[in-house]
Amino acid sequence: MPVTKRKVGSSDTSTKKTSISNKTSNSKFSEFQKHLMTGISYMIPVLIMGGLLGAISQLIPYMFMKIDPSMSIVDAINSGSYQGSSEGLLKFAYILQNFGFKLFGFAIPIFAAFTAQSIGGKTALICGFIGGVVANNPIETLNIVDGAYAPVAPAPSGFFGGLLIAFMIGYFVKFLNEKIKVSHNWMAFKTTFLIPLVSVLVTMLLMIYVITPIGAGLNEAVKNLLTSAGKSGGIVYAILLSLTTAFDLGGAVNKAAGFVATGLAVDKIMPLTARVIAIVTPSIGLGLSALLDKYIFKRRVYDKQLREAAKTSIFLAFMGISEGAIPFALENPAFTVPLYMIGSLIGALFAVVLGAVQWFPESAIWAWPLVENLLAYVGGILVGAAFIAIVNILYRNNQIKKGKLVVEE
Repeated sequence: MPVTKRKVGSSDTSTKKTSISNKTSNSKFSEFQKHLMTGISYMIPVLIMGGLLGAISQLIPYMFMKIDPSMSIVDAINSGSYQGSSEGLLKFAYILQNFGFKLFGFAIPIFAAFTAQSIGGKTALICGFIGGVVANNPIETLNIVDGAYAPVAPAPSGFFGGLLIAFMIGYFVKFLNEKIKVSHNWMAFKTTFLIPLVSVLVTMLLMIYVITPIGAGLNEAVKNLLTSAGKSGGIVYAILLSLTTAFDLGGAVNKAAGFVATGLAVDKIMPLTARVIAIVTPSIGLGLSALLDKYIFKRRVYDKQLREAAKTSIFLAFMGISEGAIPFALENPAFTVPLYMIGSLIGALFAVVLGAVQWFPESAIWAWPLVENLLAYVGGILVGAAFIAIVNILYRNNQIKKGKLVVEE
């Protein structure tokens, strides 16, 4: 009997420990999710405003004025074909374009700022914003070029850089606030000088020596990989181009893919088909998942805020803008980013294998008339987007059932 009692006691203790461990794990995940959604909630309006203004700036010349998509707004003005009110409208469209896409540059800094603030308070907010700005516009460093030191700007780290610095600096500032103890008379010194100074220096060091080099390294690796693939075979090139384009939605890897792909297209070596499909497929797929969920499972798998972002995401995709998918990627990057990549790969291969060809570096709907075999091209986008939507709905519904995801109607 004593043995039995000990076993029961041991089992009970083990069960209690497991229960406590699960509660701690769930608590940490909930805390992580809370910080993440705080940053996303502040970022979404910026993406929507910037995306809508940028979209309107493209609708004016290419949809309403029927200008050839291969002609930029500046080229259209300089052509002399548009005078009076038409010229004024094009100038306004140019201002909208610059202002709208400038707003996109604030999305990552605002996300990083408010995510960091949610963790570490006001000082973390400032450092998060600084880190987000540097994620988009890396600081130049001195490197030896042709035998002499010269300023060199590395590749941006994009939204992954913003995500990393938000959590790293947020918890660092929280640690400093908790560990540095001073008397009441020195409290102002601590909060307005010491912690801000140390935090901003750490932000600088992390961005310059840790986070940005990761982006630059990925950038260089992708360039080399795509260049070699483009010389060897169309299918291999399409696979790599779609994966790297969908990976970070305008970040270092995406920009490297665009640089190589545009160069190969200009030289008529390889078309841009896989890239332009991969630009819009994630945004359409994630948007569809937030619109179709109630028809598949009779329940919402996104809260109201993300559902609104989903509608905008689809609209922006037809304008050739991929940033509408960023909030969904940031919410759960470990699942969503691979899903973007696989869905884009499926869509790109579907289109390429069936003969779709696009040489023009534009994925917006007004460039579709320039596509060879448009039916295969549109089919590729729909297949890839449908895959992303269905898999994402199934995944999120499963997370809700398990209690790992809470969705407010």
